[in-house]
Amino acid sequence: MNKLKYILGVLLLPVMVACQKSEPEKPTFNVNTAKQEYKVGEIVTFSISGYADLISFYSGEPGKEYRFKDRIESEDSKLKLRISTQALYGSQTNNLTFWYSTNFNDTYTVEGLKAATWKEITNRVKLSTYTGGSVGPIEQDSEVDISDLPVSNTPIYFAFKYEGWESATAALGGKTWRIHGFDLYNIATDGRRTDIATAKSPQWIAIDVVNPVNKWTFQNVAPFMIFAPNSTLLPSEDWAVSRAFLPNATKPDVGVGIKDYLKPMRDYKYTFTKEGKYTVTFVGKNVNNLGEEAVVKTLTIVVTK
Repeated sequence: MNKLKYILGVLLLPVMVACQKSEPEKPTFNVNTAKQEYKVGEIVTFSISGYADLISFYSGEPGKEYRFKDRIESEDSKLKLRISTQALYGSQTNNLTFWYSTNFNDTYTVEGLKAATWKEITNRVKLSTYTGGSVGPIEQDSEVDISDLPVSNTPIYFAFKYEGWESATAALGGKTWRIHGFDLYNIATDGRRTDIATAKSPQWIAIDVVNPVNKWTFQNVAPFMIFAPNSTLLPSEDWAVSRAFLPNATKPDVGVGIKDYLKPMRDYKYTFTKEGKYTVTFVGKNVNNLGEEAVVKTLTIVVTK
């Protein structure tokens, strides 16, 4: 039996090698519809003929457009920010301020911090205004449009700056601050949201400028960022600086795989829920270990009420 397997293996080897040396042929598939105009909610049947190993479908709706399959930035989107903060204990007011920079060079030292140009934008956001001496409430900022801040093709950095002043007692000193939320995201013209950063994800780095007794700390659960003065009576200056963010970042549009190697070629049905003119795209591919060949087919579908 083993001898028979060996003989069969030897006989099949040239065939396998020949197959591996053949580059894939271009797909020969086509796509058609019975008509061009449909109603909202009406089933559109795409008749597929020919052959392709793999087929992907882009409906042409927002987030599903073939022309944006490689897009990772959008110049016409709106950059939004929402912050959630909490102040506790202490008596000093205005301990916390909010800043941004477009020329910080990723050197997270006092020297690197001072070499950059930082602009204060505390007046653009809502930080906790609690003035009591115990635990203040968590205050949620409303959505803020900061689309005017970024410089084209340049990363942007954000920073929380804590500043405490000399005091006679801890009760008269600086407050403890907790950052419960930091959501930075883009809103595209079609309404799609792309999350750029959260308080948990930005990888903030602490830079101690004055008084090493205290510094910013970070954790994976809310509150994600904490500054506690640790009852110091001496002046303090401490920064929490974010990593670089690409302000125009957006998600590329994606298609839906409607056929793989094991599936037979068949019609594909789809329903549009909104009126409009859609450029529908089918991408057929033949693939093997030597490469791939692709063919793109587009159709225009008009959807009315």
